[in-house]
Amino acid sequence: MRLYELMSSGEIARLPDSSSVAGIPVEFSPLVVLFMPFNRVLIGSAFCGSYEVWHWGKMGSYQWNEVTLCHNKAKVFDMGLLGRILLTKESVNMLRKGLLELLEPPGDHEMTISVLHSIMRKRTATTTKKSEIIKPYYMNTLDSCVKDITLETAYWGLRWALHWNMTESVTRMKIWLSRAIDVLDPSYIPPPPMWFSLSKLPDESTLHEWEESGFMTDQLRHFELSKSNPTVIKGVDSYLLRYIYHFKEAFEAQSLYTWLSLSMPLWGDLRTRCLLSLSEVIFACWGFRDAVDGANEMMLYGKSAKEMGNLIAIS
Repeated sequence: MRLYELMSSGEIARLPDSSSVAGIPVEFSPLVVLFMPFNRVLIGSAFCGSYEVWHWGKMGSYQWNEVTLCHNKAKVFDMGLLGRILLTKESVNMLRKGLLELLEPPGDHEMTISVLHSIMRKRTATTTKKSEIIKPYYMNTLDSCVKDITLETAYWGLRWALHWNMTESVTRMKIWLSRAIDVLDPSYIPPPPMWFSLSKLPDESTLHEWEESGFMTDQLRHFELSKSNPTVIKGVDSYLLRYIYHFKEAFEAQSLYTWLSLSMPLWGDLRTRCLLSLSEVIFACWGFRDAVDGANEMMLYGKSAKEMGNLIAIS
């Protein structure tokens, strides 16, 4: 059991591990415990081997509340007359990492490999390259293996999206993998900046950021007035695209406004080298982003995640 102590600053400190802690319900099967002021504790447990569960309460008490910890978000516990207890976002991330490292990654390995293999075969069928055979890293001898960051990212991104039934995310990743993987390669570049909003324009801070990047106010107003979808404007050294995304499965009455910023060289590669339409440019970059975000989330899990996710392509 991993033990932590909450400091007055909201940060946490690691304590020596222990096999048991008095005053904590054994039925929770605690894996992570955070000692807090006023004899309170936060307990992290596993559900079905892969899902994090957090309970908060007083040691020795029978009343416990289930709470949620979110990545990069601080958590406040209301103690009534006793005040509030703050967990900084760094502390939240550290606790979640400490728990998830002990859990198995969610998702179906065989299904993910099947989908990924199908995408890569279709991709190589349209080129002069030989078909790529995807194998888990641990099935090959170490001497013959070269870790492929791109396939690893694709694997975990797809596994995350398939597990949570994020069909539209899977579709976007397919466009990235089949049409733009040679340009949008996680081994070399991060996902291009993207912004999302339910209103026609993002918040003032984002507009100010765009203006500092060389886009004029009149240009940005074009987004508000234009009915074209997608719409693109050219800045000093970059392009800014807007796409109005209509949900297919939920929130049908609501549209999501999506913006994508691309450097001149990246724009040129996606348009002339990959021959992508404006919509495909946005979906490929979005799929790339989905895969990286999913991979980052999945790689928080334990040792098995790092072993199974190391994929190689054998021609």
